[in-house]
Amino acid sequence: MTATSRDGAGVARSADGRVVFVEGALPGETVEAVLLREEKRWSRARVLKVLAASPDRVPVSCNHQLAGCGGCDLLHLDPDGQADMKATIVAEQLSRAGVDVSTIQTRGLDNDTGRTTVRVAVLDDRAGYREAGSHDVVIPSVCLAVDPTLEELLVDGRYGGSEEVAIRVGARTNERLVLVDGDPFEVEVPDDVIVVSRAELLEGRRAWIHEEVAGRTWRVSARSFFQNRPSGVDALVKEVAGIVEALGTDGPLVDAYSGIGIFAGTIGVNRRVTAIERGADSVADARVNLAESEVKIIKAPVETWKATRAAVVIADPAREGLGKPGVAALTAAQPELFVLVSCDPASFARDAGLLESAGLRLQRATVVDMFPGTSHIETVGAFTGA
Repeated sequence: MTATSRDGAGVARSADGRVVFVEGALPGETVEAVLLREEKRWSRARVLKVLAASPDRVPVSCNHQLAGCGGCDLLHLDPDGQADMKATIVAEQLSRAGVDVSTIQTRGLDNDTGRTTVRVAVLDDRAGYREAGSHDVVIPSVCLAVDPTLEELLVDGRYGGSEEVAIRVGARTNERLVLVDGDPFEVEVPDDVIVVSRAELLEGRRAWIHEEVAGRTWRVSARSFFQNRPSGVDALVKEVAGIVEALGTDGPLVDAYSGIGIFAGTIGVNRRVTAIERGADSVADARVNLAESEVKIIKAPVETWKATRAAVVIADPAREGLGKPGVAALTAAQPELFVLVSCDPASFARDAGLLESAGLRLQRATVVDMFPGTSHIETVGAFTGA
């Protein structure tokens, strides 16, 4: 293996020069692999046997992952090596986009207890994870990747005729909720758990839990976006706050793709804030969470926002990133500091290039290890005027 692809697979070349992405392989290793998919310019394979191991390789501790569970695809890599690998992937993506940055920093999580939100399949009444590259379902008897209050619902819950269930818990409030696509009366979970169906939400029912992050309590509805764990939100807020303190100036702040209002309600304290979010459930939560703050909440796509001047813009878009419309809308605010929070290294690099074309320069980038044990990458970039 000569490198790592952006999804964590090892990169090799076949005898005919074709790139081969090898799931479960690390740079520097020699492996025996089985071919999974073959295209004109590339192929994909999976490790069968490691012939010469990397010093960063560790034994996989989860039997379910060994059985094919697709939930945690980097358990074969030492945790310290995971952070370094993710930083390297971001650096490579930025280089391909023609964006320079001196170093990629990393930030870990404090007091992490695991994921607090999962969306899983249901097979024969029980919840489970999809196998990697398959629709088959692995039913876990234990899962150390999630918070213990969620693990109970994942392992012991019974979900009737549903095909999919979303489980969300407040690790620091002990509130729990399950969202099913079937009959909620067929669900068997402890009495403290809120059970709601997608049909009920469409008919107007509201359901939410609360979570404590960044020093306060937040309402989080069943369909609102919220990061996968409270320790991750704490880390993101600390990272963005440090950037704003070091590189920002006083003045109005824009919180774009604002969700339930995390950045508006923390970084935006003592500022005039505009929060922009298109999701109805997230906006409803934000109106509650920011009721005592000086925040103007706009329910609209960011791309349609008519910009007003702002000293700082914070943008936390979905996986597809900002794109040209998002960059154009937000840079029209002429910010002195632009903070981009991204969950995909490819879209982050593309957007970094677009922001630089708009006259901003990437000053620092940090990988926040929001998804330990997996190849998912969360990056925070700080851009200032040239």
